[in-house]
Amino acid sequence: MSKIAVIGAGSVGATTAYTLVMKNLAAEVILVDINEAKEEGEVMDINDALSFVETGKIKGGSYEDAAMADVIIITAGLPQKNGEQNRLELVNKNKEIIRSIFGQLKPLNPSAVIVIVSNPVDIMAYYAQELSGLPRTQVFGTGTSLDTARLRTEIGLALDVNPQSVSGFVLGEHGESEFVAWSTVNVGGVPIREKLSQDRIDEIAQKVKDDAKNIIDRKGATFYGIAAVVSDVVESILLDQDKVLPISTRLENHSGISGVCLGMPAVIGRQGIKEIWNLELVGSEKEKLRQSAEAIRQYIL
Repeated sequence: MSKIAVIGAGSVGATTAYTLVMKNLAAEVILVDINEAKEEGEVMDINDALSFVETGKIKGGSYEDAAMADVIIITAGLPQKNGEQNRLELVNKNKEIIRSIFGQLKPLNPSAVIVIVSNPVDIMAYYAQELSGLPRTQVFGTGTSLDTARLRTEIGLALDVNPQSVSGFVLGEHGESEFVAWSTVNVGGVPIREKLSQDRIDEIAQKVKDDAKNIIDRKGATFYGIAAVVSDVVESILLDQDKVLPISTRLENHSGISGVCLGMPAVIGRQGIKEIWNLELVGSEKEKLRQSAEAIRQYIL
């Protein structure tokens, strides 16, 4: 009987829990939050959907309950403030929240896979790997998966095709220094540069980078897209699907980069990261990846 724990019952955590229930990915979903009333309310609300799905149970729980889950998703943390700070400015406060969470996740299921969603996700994934005591392959962040989903959607809209027909990745930091690796992007096997002009390509890249800010400006937070991303990652874990997803994990001697977590494609299965997928990036993309690594490295203390 598979169990998923979601730590954090804010907008992202609650929407993620709901999405996991609706996709029937586990027998039990456990929601944990320090605000017990909010946790209880979200559980009651999601409970109303159980008669429409195959998921057996959604319940509130303790850190001890969450520690024994097959997949542990951490969304807890202070959100990005509207127009006042970028993700990297959240580091110190959210690092302490992550530290507190792992101090309570005991005894931790040694085969658990931990997915970090809290921002800045690359840095929080790094600290989660340090604090968990688990192999690094079992602890990683959502990385640039959401940015890649946005890219696929924008290209699909531009070409009037289903976004699922679009392949390619946004890489690096989930934030200001992220970049589209256009050399990896194709639609139905056709390189993107044969379908779109350079001006349109540049416009799409900027829109993908600005999407989070634009959504936050209008509604205060982003949570539907990231919840879909998390459910996709969890599906690949629990069903051992071996999807290649751009998650955030520690790079060591990869493209000349070591010691930081960045969004890079990796094969995701039941044990977590099976391997980092080796991309043949062009020279300018390799440089952008190094720049992204350095943007993050200054916050790793």
